[in-house]
Amino acid sequence: MITVILDGKEIKAKENSTILQVARDNNVDIPTLCYLKDCMNIGKCGVCLVEANGKIIVACATKIEEGMVIDTKSETVKERIKKRISSLLDTHEFKCGPCPRREDCEFLKLVIKTKAKASKPFLPEDREKYIDSRSNALVLDRTKCILCGRCVAACKVHSGTSVMQFIKKDGKRTVGIENNPCFDNSNCLLCGQCVIACPVGALTEKPHISRVQEALKDPKKHVIVAMAPSVRAAIGELFNMGFGKDVTGKIYTALRMLNFDKIFDINFGADMTIMEEATELLERIKNGGPFPMFTSCCPAWVRQAQNYYPELLENLSSAKSPQQIFGTATKTYYPSISGIEAKDIYTVTIMPCNDKKYEADLTDMEVNGMRCIDAVLTTRELAKMIKAAKIKFTSLEDSEADAAMGEYSGAGVIFGNTGGVMEAALRTAKDFAENVDLKDIEYTQIRGLKGIKESSVEISGNTYNIAVINGAANLFDFIDSGKIGEKQYHFIEVMACPGGCINGGGQPHLNSLNRELIDYRTLRASVLYNQDNHLPKRKSHKNTAIIKMYDTYFGKPGHGLAHELLHFKYTEDSSESKIV
Repeated sequence: MITVILDGKEIKAKENSTILQVARDNNVDIPTLCYLKDCMNIGKCGVCLVEANGKIIVACATKIEEGMVIDTKSETVKERIKKRISSLLDTHEFKCGPCPRREDCEFLKLVIKTKAKASKPFLPEDREKYIDSRSNALVLDRTKCILCGRCVAACKVHSGTSVMQFIKKDGKRTVGIENNPCFDNSNCLLCGQCVIACPVGALTEKPHISRVQEALKDPKKHVIVAMAPSVRAAIGELFNMGFGKDVTGKIYTALRMLNFDKIFDINFGADMTIMEEATELLERIKNGGPFPMFTSCCPAWVRQAQNYYPELLENLSSAKSPQQIFGTATKTYYPSISGIEAKDIYTVTIMPCNDKKYEADLTDMEVNGMRCIDAVLTTRELAKMIKAAKIKFTSLEDSEADAAMGEYSGAGVIFGNTGGVMEAALRTAKDFAENVDLKDIEYTQIRGLKGIKESSVEISGNTYNIAVINGAANLFDFIDSGKIGEKQYHFIEVMACPGGCINGGGQPHLNSLNRELIDYRTLRASVLYNQDNHLPKRKSHKNTAIIKMYDTYFGKPGHGLAHELLHFKYTEDSSESKIV
């Protein structure tokens, strides 16, 4: 420990700490834009200025020294910060009204706080030359970019790909992919970790709100909506309800107020996926492989396999993801029980993921010539629709999902957490294999935020090795370690986003301070585990609505019509992937 003077107070701090860290540890506010502790992004924006021993320096990249005198509030510091914010405004289109980040823009808050103004306002004549909207998942708006580097750091640390870079475009430094390909046609995973790292509106999801609004206005359309597990664990944050708040019932009510015709739940689709995936696992066990079987419900992981490890594609489960399997059922099973023609059904999902938009638009993700999913809204987009409709979300009464495809099990809901897909599949696979209703169903050894979790399970007296990979960067480490060649794994779950879908690229933005101080991933995950603990059915194959659907329409899981409609084979070229 060494002694420093911080704003006139003598404090003890750990040696090798930065000035910024010491300030935060002592509740002293130093403004930042580029700093992200979880990505170690520092020294890019020049905003976190302080006066130390008479010199103006950046706090995020400067380590403290014994006896250092630090002033964060001097007039010189304030003026230099204001000047720096003004220079950033010279390259930032300061039109906040239409900006999707106007409510939580970290840059806007600093502009207001410092009262900074642009010396020469940036007013591009042709905005389109600055905007890349070619992707089905992401939009890059360079009129908003402040070159903070947070997207570059998040891409390197969390995805492990380093696809997002500082590049030269039209002679100017900017962010993007070398040689400027469409994100979809690059090695980008489309995971969206860059989007939730961005402090401004430079990176956003591909908007689908207008698609949904047009469908809701069309009297010929029967519009179905269903939300993913992790949406209910995070959207409350966008209404100032705090972290770890379960708002499932309020979301159902809000969706009815937005005039959706049927309110279902993607957890039902997750239960469907488990019926198919658990059956597939047992078939592989019976036939001796191919092993390991990888989960395939995360589209960013699927892209990682396609782009970096195409030799593993044969090992991916062919069961469709919960979103796509649900969409298939809405265009096949649901018309059979509702009497509504499939062509008149418009299916909308609420997802924590930008990549789900890309997945929904894949060429062969259709059934009988119809898209399985017609539109995908992120958690953030749903919140915008609720606010635009002036719905007082926090005061809404709880309601229930509609019965036919709204019932779900605890296994379905834990899909939103890393390890959840594995745990859900094992609950059903063991029951199926051993023909019993097992009571010990919690696989706590594969829960939590550790990057690589390994264990073994016993099924019908035999031991099978399993692994859960939490985050795309950890998948690279896992493969590079050579463990797959050294050890026989039978089942591996991969989620590209750290923490799983609870931390997806379509979830609420958190500023850098909250990302550092709040264990938001664990708090969001607790919502899903709490639901699992209190639901009457905790296994997918115990879902009575699922049982009825298979008995009356799809038949035996993994066979016949179920296999024909509910499975999808990925190839190295996603445009050539196909239904199997």
